[in-house]
Amino acid sequence: MAKLKGKGTVLKQTISATLTAVAQVTDIDISGEGSLDYDSTTLDGGVYETKELTGYSSPGTVKAGLFFDPALAGHSAIVALITGVGFSPAVPQTCVWKIEYSDTGPSSLTYTSAGVSLDQKISMNDGLKATLTMNRTGVPTRA
Repeated sequence: MAKLKGKGTVLKQTISATLTAVAQVTDIDISGEGSLDYDSTTLDGGVYETKELTGYSSPGTVKAGLFFDPALAGHSAIVALITGVGFSPAVPQTCVWKIEYSDTGPSSLTYTSAGVSLDQKISMNDGLKATLTMNRTGVPTRA
């Protein structure tokens, strides 16, 4: 069983129908993917609450930290997903993303975002940083 290093993992976004590496990524957090359930506890039930599966799963979110450069074409493309600038009509856009892991395959996770946010942090003793949050939609593909 291999233990993969984080170094060498690449986040790619679709720009003009081509998967393109996002520059200056410092970390990636994949969270929230899981089956959905509901509370099926009844008034005449036992002490413990009960849960039932809905038959649905949530694709979760992906967050990526990066050193943000508003002049970089790839970072501008991320902003365009939020603002819709450059698209017709000018509305927020979905995007296909791919995470390529550091193994020799490489193994990957491909997904579509339907909701993107970009939080920026400016500190006196650090570079301009951003956190990119992508709400995933649909079935992810693992290869």
